[in-house]
Amino acid sequence: MIIILMISTSVQATSDFQIWIPININARLTEQLRGFLEFQPRVGDNASNLTTAIVRPALGWALNEKATLWVGYLMQADSVTPDSDTYRIENRAWQGFSWRDTVINKQFIWEVRNRLEERFLPGNSDPSIRWRTRLRVEQLIPAWSPWSVIASEEIFVTLNDNSNNAQLQAGAQQNRLYVGVGYRFAPEVQVETGYLYQHVWKNPPTADQNNNVWMTNLNLNF
Repeated sequence: MIIILMISTSVQATSDFQIWIPININARLTEQLRGFLEFQPRVGDNASNLTTAIVRPALGWALNEKATLWVGYLMQADSVTPDSDTYRIENRAWQGFSWRDTVINKQFIWEVRNRLEERFLPGNSDPSIRWRTRLRVEQLIPAWSPWSVIASEEIFVTLNDNSNNAQLQAGAQQNRLYVGVGYRFAPEVQVETGYLYQHVWKNPPTADQNNNVWMTNLNLNF
């Protein structure tokens, strides 16, 4: 249903090709305390300019081997226009819950990640509240044990209206669909790369945004 809606509403949409390079560091600090740090540059404007830079630290508390509660912060710099060297800064507080499990002799890994975000944006005195849910699955390839196939689907929903910004109204805000492959150099180091389709819903008269993204993740686990 989400894919059909994206196709049906994207007739007049604008598009861009981007490259995202998230670097994710996960650390087991104690038996229950977890640490997380993400750096993510995004090159947009048809892969010609640095349009976004993200820093996202967080602390987690493992309820058990599968479930973890998170609290974190994000600083995001977005270029004013795709070809601009001037950036707007967004500060964001967020809380999350993740559930990660395996089946089929640990060859199939699935994870549900939920986040509630309070976005503090330039020119807006009140935060924009957003909910996002991601389902991620990974199938290990038995014949090539370091390799895996990965897919994910994530939906973003804005929960409150904002009188200062016509694009921050309650409702579906964006969707991300990803498919890729992963390679584990060691249990602690994985690189994954693939295609991500991002659809961002806009309120009229602004056209929706379709981004075709090549995303390469470096995942470090300690």
